[in-house]
Amino acid sequence: MGLRFRIFIGMLAVVLVALVATAVVAFDFSQKQELAYNSQRLLRKEAALSRSLDYVLTRQGGSLPSDSISIVFTDHICELADVHSLTFSLYRPDGVLVTTSASFENENLQPDLALDQRLLDKLKWKGDRVVVKETLGPNEITRVHWVVTADDGAPLLIATARYNPRPLTQGGIKPFLNRLAPVYLFLFLGAMLIAYLIVQSILRPLHRLRLEMAQVDPLGNTTSLDHKWNDEVGELVDQYNALLSKLRESLVSRAKDEREGAWREMAQQVAHEIKNPLTPLKLGIQQLERAWNDKADDFPDRLKRFSATAISQIDVLATIAEDFALLAVVREAEIISVDLNNVVNNAAHLYGEECVLVESQSHKILVEGDASRLMRAFNNLIANALDSMYDAKSKEPIKVEITEDEDFAIVKVIDTGIGIPPEKMARIFEPRFTTKTHGLGLGLAMVKSIVEQSKGEVSVVSKEGKGATFTIKLLKARK
Repeated sequence: MGLRFRIFIGMLAVVLVALVATAVVAFDFSQKQELAYNSQRLLRKEAALSRSLDYVLTRQGGSLPSDSISIVFTDHICELADVHSLTFSLYRPDGVLVTTSASFENENLQPDLALDQRLLDKLKWKGDRVVVKETLGPNEITRVHWVVTADDGAPLLIATARYNPRPLTQGGIKPFLNRLAPVYLFLFLGAMLIAYLIVQSILRPLHRLRLEMAQVDPLGNTTSLDHKWNDEVGELVDQYNALLSKLRESLVSRAKDEREGAWREMAQQVAHEIKNPLTPLKLGIQQLERAWNDKADDFPDRLKRFSATAISQIDVLATIAEDFALLAVVREAEIISVDLNNVVNNAAHLYGEECVLVESQSHKILVEGDASRLMRAFNNLIANALDSMYDAKSKEPIKVEITEDEDFAIVKVIDTGIGIPPEKMARIFEPRFTTKTHGLGLGLAMVKSIVEQSKGEVSVVSKEGKGATFTIKLLKARK
């Protein structure tokens, strides 16, 4: 559920709860008002009846004998019942019916011929007035009983009035709700519109901010984001701009440090590798100069030995330069059809058959690649294998197997040297990573670069102390 929808639903829920709460409060208030109205109306009718009874008693001298009550009140009781729209009955103090305005033909309106003893007890103990609510079918009726006394305070009779309260549906709750429903509908629709506009006003700048943030390049020309309102989103934009500035400064500083560190590391490695061949050259020149000055008899032999040493050391320096140049890939590879057997044999013959044994499945296998670079790759693999065999003091020759399938030519360089530790296998083709105590660690990285330029693959399988097998897969040339 998105932020837009959550905000919209949340605002509508608040409005809906408020509308429902006002409706409940209005209904409760109307109900209480209706109950209060019925109660007050009953009191008014009861007071009016009491005054009428007191008036009649006053006309009769303040008291009546029991056998005269029916004669005196029969006509008046009907008039009072008609005026106040209720059923009015009179009982003797012992609860026997004396007269009533009710019709005995209507079963629902028939009065009690005698009052219940419990009611008489309540009249005696509860202030001479008792209100009883009863249910008659779907309607509720209220009966009020009170004691009418003579002038001397003696109970003269018991008056009973049956009052039909006005139902709540007639007291204004339905009309009230009918009038309130259109208002509520209008308020709800208005709240929906306002909620939508508020959500849009909140999320529009956030949406624009998201688009601008997606286009910002920490190292590009974009300096910061812009927000015209000074609000919470503006504060967020200011914080983002400050963070972007710090990130840009950090990236620039880190890139500078990495470049300087890389150059320092490279300079140290190159200086170390160049220093190794220069040392025997310097010593040889010094010894040769001393022999010349001493006019030594074996000077020609010394010169010959020095020449051989100097040439070998110069070859080492040339190899270092070629390693760096080839790793940088200055020249684009010339991918042509190459005889793989010829390339492998030219690289292996430099070491002699006693060191490298080549086995081929076919006399001629054409692959797509650069001949000079492929030869350089195989030279490195064979040289590394010989170093591993020397460290393991193994005198067995290295085996180079050349096979083919339908699409690829496969070359395996197999040695029985010291192998590669398992923890170093994952980084074996990384530049400047080596398992030897000498060298720049560029040979295998160069091999990987050359093979990938020829759209091939190189992999290695090794077991420490048992040797290693490097496998190169090259795409066969199209006929």
